[in-house]
Amino acid sequence: MGGALSLASWSVQALEIAKERLDVLGRDLAQGPAELGSVIANTKAALMTGMGVASFTYVVILLMVGIGVEWLYWSYAYASLRAAQAVPAASPCDALRPGLRRFLLRLGGLLLFALAAIGTSAAFSWPRGVQELVIAATLFVVVLRLAWIVIALVLAPGQPRLRLVPDTSGRAGWIAAAAMAVAFLLALGRFAPELMERLAGADRAAGALRFAMVTLACLLLLATAFAFFGRRSRAPRFPRSFVLALLVVATYATWLLNPMAGTIAAVVAAVIALQIGLRELVFFFWREKDGELRDRVLPSIVLSAARFALVLVGLGICALVMEAPLASLAAAESPLTRIALRLVGVATLALLTHVIWITLRTAIDQRLSRMPPPGTAHEPDESSRLLTLLPLLRVTAAVLLLVMLVLSSLWALGLEITPVLAGAGVVGLALGFGAQALVRDVIAGIFFLAEDAFRIGEYIEAGSNAKGTVERITLRTVALRHHNGPLHFVPYGALGTVRNTSRDWVVEKFNLPLPIDVDSEKIRKLIKKVGEEMAADPEIGRLIHETLKGKLYRVDPGVKIFRCKFRTAPGKQFDVRAQAYRRIEAALAKIGVGFADGNQTVLMTHEAASGKPA
Repeated sequence: MGGALSLASWSVQALEIAKERLDVLGRDLAQGPAELGSVIANTKAALMTGMGVASFTYVVILLMVGIGVEWLYWSYAYASLRAAQAVPAASPCDALRPGLRRFLLRLGGLLLFALAAIGTSAAFSWPRGVQELVIAATLFVVVLRLAWIVIALVLAPGQPRLRLVPDTSGRAGWIAAAAMAVAFLLALGRFAPELMERLAGADRAAGALRFAMVTLACLLLLATAFAFFGRRSRAPRFPRSFVLALLVVATYATWLLNPMAGTIAAVVAAVIALQIGLRELVFFFWREKDGELRDRVLPSIVLSAARFALVLVGLGICALVMEAPLASLAAAESPLTRIALRLVGVATLALLTHVIWITLRTAIDQRLSRMPPPGTAHEPDESSRLLTLLPLLRVTAAVLLLVMLVLSSLWALGLEITPVLAGAGVVGLALGFGAQALVRDVIAGIFFLAEDAFRIGEYIEAGSNAKGTVERITLRTVALRHHNGPLHFVPYGALGTVRNTSRDWVVEKFNLPLPIDVDSEKIRKLIKKVGEEMAADPEIGRLIHETLKGKLYRVDPGVKIFRCKFRTAPGKQFDVRAQAYRRIEAALAKIGVGFADGNQTVLMTHEAASGKPA
């Protein structure tokens, strides 16, 4: 009930402040034009006096001193600027370093101009308020030039190869002009009204001028948003121009009700707008000419770090605008202030955790994308081992980061986490007793993976008669695809003894029943020759580790049994055996030898040392 009353009283107070602010704006607009005319007339009269002429002369001298110092600077630095402009840039990354160099060179010249002009002003005797006017005018020029330096760095009108933003389809010049117009209106609305209030006491004219400049700037931003930042993608996303326009309108409405809150709202809106386009901007630097990314790990890391830095810069600017004493805020006794600072700490922890997670996840995903699909490699290698462990590592890292974030956030909010950890230990112990099968499965899985008993894509046979190709591995179960199709999910604790038929190599053996009167040595050499031909074959030979050989195995009534064997890659023994049958049959036919008489009870049999059923 008390909370509802507090909210109601706060709402009433906010409405009263807004009403008072609107009344002030109404009076400013009603009385401001006449007051502004009076200020202009008084300024003209002051300029016609001797002191006014002297002040004007001093201003010209200040400008000449500032321009002269900057000219001296450029006489040495212009060669470096031209070299930075002439650097060939085939991609935005190539244009970034020389672009920053041009920015620093131009910024150095601007700072020398400002310091020379403002410093020289201290050498003259000025009438009351004239020096403040001169310094304000100098700062106004500095702000406009600084805005142009930033715009030239980012948009580079007329120089597409130096542009640091995605292609604007020939609209860079118009966007740059609109940005400069907005900067001019906001700078004029910042410096001129303050001088009118301090020097002429024209509060109404200052308020009217400030209102006019801010309104024109917002209207220009709205027009720019709809003209140049419409939805350019075919994807069914919310129009970006509408979001930007909504931010501008919300900021303007907040400023109308409270100028200080409006300034903070402008900073927040700028941060949100930059966050919206930050991904496209960051990934733009790593795209090749065909649009493909040449690297996926680094831009993801840079994107997360840039989002984090942008939020911190926005918070810092808001603190400067509010003139907040950070040291006293940290020691403030106000519960609201302390909660706000702790929430800022939690947000910082969340952003840092996000950066770490993006780094790990992108690195693992990129490594997995470069690996061959399971089952395509003829022999197990490092990639098959990583293909098994990396997905588990990704899940484990996500769980650990989430737990650490929760615990760190509780600590940042001022909550004691020691009881939480103790309670978690007790709960874990109780769960361990109540879920012994689950604990057994997890621990057994850890040992199976540590001992490298099986990997993704390998065919295994477990002691529980479960067998199949390993398709997926989780923390508790392994998914086995049977050769007939069914998918079995077997807990690690139920696997028992595991027989891996896909590791290293397999030996395949089969019997040949031949007539009793054949020459055993001749048959042995024939089988050996067939094996050598198979080993020399470019397709089947790469699967054979040990060539086909044969020997007399036993003699039964009316038939000789020859045992043949070869060693091959796991899972390929069936293809090699079929080739051996075909070639041996053809070789026997050439020498006029057939298989044992069909009247005999001997059958051609097959024995495999290991391997899955054909």
